[in-house]
This record gives sequence, structure tokens and C-alpha cells, in this order.
Amino acid sequence: MKHKICYILPEYREDLATHFSYIGNLLREANKELETFLIIEKGTISSDTFGCEKIKLIGSSNFFLRSVKLKFWIFSARFHGYRDFYVHYSFLSAITAGMIVRVFGGRVFYWNCGEPWKYKRSFFRERFERLAYHVVTYLVTGTEKLAVEYSEHYRILREKIKIMPNWIDNERFKNIPQRSDLRKEFDIPEGKKVVLFTHRLSYRKGSRMIMSVARDILTKRDDVYFIIAGTGPEEKQLRARLEQSPGISPHMRFVGAVPNNEIQKYFGVADIFFMPSQEEGFPRVVLEAMASGVPIVGSDVGSVPEIVPPALLPYIVDPNDQPGFVKALSTLLSQGEEQNEKMRTELQARALQFETTIVAKIFINLFLCQKAP
Repeated sequence: MKHKICYILPEYREDLATHFSYIGNLLREANKELETFLIIEKGTISSDTFGCEKIKLIGSSNFFLRSVKLKFWIFSARFHGYRDFYVHYSFLSAITAGMIVRVFGGRVFYWNCGEPWKYKRSFFRERFERLAYHVVTYLVTGTEKLAVEYSEHYRILREKIKIMPNWIDNERFKNIPQRSDLRKEFDIPEGKKVVLFTHRLSYRKGSRMIMSVARDILTKRDDVYFIIAGTGPEEKQLRARLEQSPGISPHMRFVGAVPNNEIQKYFGVADIFFMPSQEEGFPRVVLEAMASGVPIVGSDVGSVPEIVPPALLPYIVDPNDQPGFVKALSTLLSQGEEQNEKMRTELQARALQFETTIVAKIFINLFLCQKAP
């Protein structure tokens, strides 16, 4: 008999631009050994149930109504023999499931992976988050470094924190159209090297660095083209700055939010991936870049230094070091093809360590190594 779990996801749609779109791959693999009841707080679902025994879309945009429905379906899952609950990035579901299993038995595993302690939030948001960490049975995060930091900042016993990395479908980033065809599709100017930024356009993800770094690069060379994929609170301001920068505008394009099921095409035309974040956990975009064999210039934040291969460490710099980003980008842009090919091989080899089938085993073992009470 398969071990039963209830997996709770805040949102899902096939055209999502966020990493939630990856959950299906993990569940399809894990459900070879698990029986999963999937609860989705909002979004849309197709006929594909990811191999789950049961799937329930709550779908209410009203917070109060959604919380009531969550309680009902989590309790229903517990009543039908699901003793293990895995909650992905939802404080509401983590607290709700935590309260239910405290009364009726079971365990709650709550995935959260970032550096939330770096930013001041409202009093109620902070208290709500801390409550979630302490009402669940286990916090699950991406690396040992992050586990230690969560333990220190939120006073969580280290043995109450489990480690599970993010995962990637490597074949999806290899089976793409020819680079020359993609460059024509995206109308990339002839002879230009492409620097790709694909992330939320916000201070936390370093979007404030884009224009200044691009300006410094373009004063030294004119064979660089920046593609900015994503949306967020700083998008309007960045677009306005681009319109006011005649020296940059011919060399930069904003493409808005890109569904994750299409993002491999953008990595397919990229020569370098640029990620000047102020805060990260275990960024999936780094895995996407590595699977595509695209060198990374990024910030020394979160788990980034632990994820990339040693050859990339010289290009992982302080998040506030603008000259450091410019120097790292300039170095990689000037690399010869032999060096590029060597780096591409190392990046793709490293990405294979995070293949979905490998991480799915880690996910399964979260539940099977110690049976639920």
C-alpha cells in the first residue's frame, strides 16, 4: 500500500510564470510511490491530475471563504486517512493544517525557502509567519546554510528543519529549437550577445541594478543586448528610464511576464544570465540557467554559492557591488568559445544533480524515513 500524503499548493495554472508550475513534475514522479491528495488554493486545473489520487481546487479569491474551505478539505483529508500534510509556501494552509494535526494527529511539512529576515514586514505579517513556523511539525528548506539561518532567526530547533533542494527537468532545457532559429523568432540584432534577466522586477530581486549595469557595459562595447523578462512593482519605473536613455534603448527589450513553460526559449538565446538579487533562497532560475548551459553572473545571497559549480564562483558577487557585476559580465562576454564550451559542460553536469527523479526520492523519504504518529 502506498504512503498517503496531502499536498497543498497556493496556486496553479499551466501558464504560470512562477516556479509553482514545476510542482506537477515532482508529483508525477513521487506518485509512483505515494498516494497524494492535492489541494490547490486558487487557479485552474486541466484533466491532468499529476498522478494524484484526488485533486481539489478551492478557487475562492475571498480570504475568509478560502480559509473556511481549506479547513474543511484539510479536515476531510485527515478524516480519510491522510496523516502527512506537505504545504508549499502558504502560511494560511500551514497554520490550518498545523492546528488540525495537533488535535487529530499527523504531521505537517512546510516548505519555505528565502531570507525573509532581511526585510521588515508589518507586525501582523511577522507574527503570522512566525506562528506558521512553530505550529508545523517540520520546516522544509533548500540547503543546510538556510536551515541554520532559519533556526537562528526564528528559534526553530535544528532537528525540526528538513533539507530538500529544488529540482529541474534538464531535458526540457536541452530539447529546444536551434539557437539561430530562436534568435530570428525573438528578433535579436545580428552579432549581439544576449544578457538575460528573468525574475520579478522588484528591489529584492535586484532590478534596480539593471539600467546602471547596462549603461556601464554599453560604454565599453556595443555588441550586447539585454532581454528583461518579468513583471513587478519596479517595471513601470524601469521602462520609463529606458525611454529616457537613448544610449541604452536600442540594446534592451522588456518582454513582460513569460509563462514558465516557455522560458527555456529565452535561455536558449542567452549568452549570460544576470541575477543581481538582494535576497534569494534556492532560486529555480539558477537551475534553469545551468540546465541550459548559460553562465551566471549573480549575487552572493541565499544558497546561490552552494548551487553553482566552482567555476562560477568568481562571478557571484556582493549584491551591492555594481562594479563587480560589470566586471563579471565583461569577463564572460569576452570569453572565447573554448572557455564557453567548458563552462557549459560544467553547468549542465551540475544541473543533473538536481534532476526531478533525484529530488523526488528526497521528497518521498521525508515521509517514509519516519512514519507519521
